[in-house]
Amino acid sequence: MVSDEEMLSDSVWSLFRRFTFPAVAGILVAGIQTIIDGFFIGNGVGSQGLAGVTLAFPFVMFIVAAGIMMGMGSASLIALELGSSHRDRAMRIMSNVFPLVAVAGLVITILGLVLVDPLIGMFEASDLVRSMAGDYMSVIFAGSVLLLLPLTLDPLVRNDGFPLLAMRTMILAVLANLVLDYLFVMRMDMQLFGAALATVMAFALSAIILSMHFFGSRTGLKVSLGTMGFHPGEVLRIVESGLPSFAMQFSVAVLFLAHNFVLLRYGDEGAVSAYGIIGYSFAVFYMMFEGIAVGVQPIIGFNYGAGLYDRVCRTLQLAMAACVAIGSIGVIIVYLVPEMVAGMFNPDTEEILETTVTGMRIIVASLLVQGIVVVNATYYQSVNRVGYALFIHLGKIFVFMFPLLLALPMFFGLHGVWFATPLADYLMFAVVMVMLYDELKVLRGEKCRRP
Repeated sequence: MVSDEEMLSDSVWSLFRRFTFPAVAGILVAGIQTIIDGFFIGNGVGSQGLAGVTLAFPFVMFIVAAGIMMGMGSASLIALELGSSHRDRAMRIMSNVFPLVAVAGLVITILGLVLVDPLIGMFEASDLVRSMAGDYMSVIFAGSVLLLLPLTLDPLVRNDGFPLLAMRTMILAVLANLVLDYLFVMRMDMQLFGAALATVMAFALSAIILSMHFFGSRTGLKVSLGTMGFHPGEVLRIVESGLPSFAMQFSVAVLFLAHNFVLLRYGDEGAVSAYGIIGYSFAVFYMMFEGIAVGVQPIIGFNYGAGLYDRVCRTLQLAMAACVAIGSIGVIIVYLVPEMVAGMFNPDTEEILETTVTGMRIIVASLLVQGIVVVNATYYQSVNRVGYALFIHLGKIFVFMFPLLLALPMFFGLHGVWFATPLADYLMFAVVMVMLYDELKVLRGEKCRRP
């Protein structure tokens, strides 16, 4: 466990290592569950199964967005309160978490099961692909609460000083998902229904373990049935603080949704399958960026709350450097062996493989700057400047990505779809650099913050 004193006095590198490495590992392990689904679906069902899960993915990401919103929102507020020595306020925030997850899960389950057919019916795909997508979504919506709980509790466990517990729990869940996917998809031929069921059951295991932590004696954020409550004021604070995280994940969902429509218009189901493979292939790097950002969140929030801005500045710079290094490794791998990377998901035809490799080589340039954008958005969220974080997440999608995604394919066809992503990322990166320059001057005391 990392004590409050260590948060304020340990070296920034030591804290970075102790928080970020487990956070990256935990998020990688959690995210790998999705990649495992893609691997088994690609090899056990085929390209139509990949197209089906790619169509379903935006709606699944909505659940992920809601869970991370509640987790990061409450974790950011608790870190700031603990850094300011207001433990009673931190405990009041914590008391709302479990009831909030229960209510959100129930609402998502009801709405999701009612709307699953109309949602899938929006796409001009074959009946088989839409049927597979519907099977996958129905199971995921039915298990919404079980997905939301670990997504919400994971950052809180890290804030509580137990990053290794969060990591080990996620590793156990991935192993469970791996075994269940093999049984349900490969051995029992349950196709996308089986893949979704394996995911829900693996998340349920994480939910049980992480929930038990907060009811146990080791936690500094202990809850009980008697202390739980649903206080509208605190719930609104959690939602407001978590909105940037929601915006980040929800924008990914909207982005996938838009890509699915555009790919079906300028390509076919094979292009949708290729986009799914690209998403699975790059997911490891995206998750590492997010893990670094989530890992430094308690360090930034705690030290910012204590007024130690120099430590905040050094933490931010260290996180960005790590993201650039990881992105560079991704670029090298994709340019050297793109066919090997894509081949893990078993593209059915040479045409799908060629489409996938072409898209990979274009989109991979984004890896050099995406991590910096994510880290800066999380920084603003960590210091409770929600508007700036929201601007970064939503600006990339609605100011840059959507116009490019609509315009470029009109002139360049399918290649225009691929080029939209790196162009939007580099435009947002330029904006973030301007914001960062101003923010670093404030942190170093060279400039007063504008009211």
